[in-house]
Amino acid sequence: MKNIERLAADFSADPEEILPEPGTLETGRAYREKKAKPLLAQIVKVLRSLYLAYVELRGKFERLQGDYGRVREGNACLSDRLMEMKLENKKLRQISADYTRGKRVFGPEQVAAVVEADRQRKQAEKGHKRPRRSFSRDGR
Repeated sequence: MKNIERLAADFSADPEEILPEPGTLETGRAYREKKAKPLLAQIVKVLRSLYLAYVELRGKFERLQGDYGRVREGNACLSDRLMEMKLENKKLRQISADYTRGKRVFGPEQVAAVVEADRQRKQAEKGHKRPRRSFSRDGR
């Protein structure tokens, strides 16, 4: 970009200064070879460097667009997940409030005993389940 800026500054001068009038005894061929062709070569060089810079910037822009799209999709997923978590949090707060209400009505010791009894019952149910048998194709 610095080279492009420098070249653009070099060619932003008055066209009369960049391509001077031919000298009195200068032929058309000499003027073409010594002044016009070198200037045209410089202009072509500037145009090529501008085109290369454009191609690089376009590539970066396309990559950034892709990244931006992926980030937006990720944010949308996170927003959906956040809403799910907020709803779950609201439900859990209600359950906690009901639990607190139950402790206040029945007493904390009785509620703790009932919860512990239920945990032990579930644990016992887990332990009494028969393991599943796997059968092979040959009948064993």
